[in-house]
Amino acid sequence: MFNYGNANEAQKEAISATDGLVLITAGPGTGKTFTLVKRAVYLIQECGKKPGTIRKANFYEKAAKRTYNPYYQWS
Repeated sequence: MFNYGNANEAQKEAISATDGLVLITAGPGTGKTFTLVKRAVYLIQECGKKPGTIRKANFYEKAAKRTYNPYYQWS
């Protein structure tokens, strides 16, 4: 049995999803990084994935807005 720690139901769903990619979006302090780390552990322990085959990215909202706004003025 996998130890989900203090994960809520939505986080547990994201952690244990095994079909395709998972996009996690939420506000500050809601456990996005926790969920990403737990998902990596889940994939290794429960699915037998090798650590080098797992890719994850974590962007702050401010950086994401800059990425999607071509008119952003870098200063």
